Amino acid sequence: MKLWQEPPSDSIYFHNLFLKVALERGLEAIDSTPETIILCQVMELMHKDYRKSIIPLSEKIDKLCNKLDGLRQPQATQPPTTTEPPTQATCEAPESTSKTDQQPSPPSAPVPASVGATSWATVIRKREKKAPNTPKPALADKPTSLANAPMPKKGITMRERRLVIKCDGSPLALTAIELQDTINTALSSTYIQTMSLTGGNITLTTMETVKATSLNCKASAFLHLIPEATTIHLDTLTTQLHVHGLNTCDSLATIISELTTFNSGIALTKQLRWLTLDASRVSKNASTAVITVTSPKALLFIAK
Repeated sequence: MKLWQEPPSDSIYFHNLFLKVALERGLEAIDSTPETIILCQVMELMHKDYRKSIIPLSEKIDKLCNKLDGLRQPQATQPPTTTEPPTQATCEAPESTSKTDQQPSPPSAPVPASVGATSWATVIRKREKKAPNTPKPALADKPTSLANAPMPKKGITMRERRLVIKCDGSPLALTAIELQDTINTALSSTYIQTMSLTGGNITLTTMETVKATSLNCKASAFLHLIPEATTIHLDTLTTQLHVHGLNTCDSLATIISELTTFNSGIALTKQLRWLTLDASRVSKNASTAVITVTSPKALLFIAK
């Protein structure tokens, strides 16, 4: 391996590093050129400049660390200084033995107390003086805000006052007024305000202070007075469903029995009917039926 000319001693570190890299790269011949020597010397100058800059910074860091250590040390606690109130010196006059001196002397004028030196007793007496009683102004009544005002009670809605009785379609034996008086007499109180006949069904409207739920609980006391009645339910929102895939061999009565038996809380508000005509179902094994129910579980029934 042919080595190049020996560089100056200042850049010997970079020269050796250059040879190490050349050997690791597998270079067998290294030509010595002025450019390579200049490159090593430039790198040496850069290294010296770096060392010259880093040393002052290290000294500053050490000084700052020493100052932080001094600030972190607990400061010496000084004993608390107590100030004692100045004591007034009392001077006593010497006793005289002469008879003239034994006569009572006129009272001397009181010595005015110094304004500058105030004793603790004087300060305490000033604090004990009660301030003059000043009458407190009467608190004005706070106006009642709209937020704190009691909310008006919500009355019973018309839907909550209606009770619907489904009939079998046969003509009624009594008129609406006769039925109203008969049911109120059976209940021994005036529960029903009006009664209407619509579509073969009976709609009862209770008094303004009576909910239909309370009248529904007493249905056994008056429902036997209407022989045409089939079902009774509250005036709630109805849901119309189309049930597909029903066997056409089953009668509507069988389908109604299955529906009401295995779905508790479902009440039919209209008679169950097929969606298509009888003639179109002759050659079909399954068809669609239309049912109208009222129940809070109607949406769950749809998901089945």
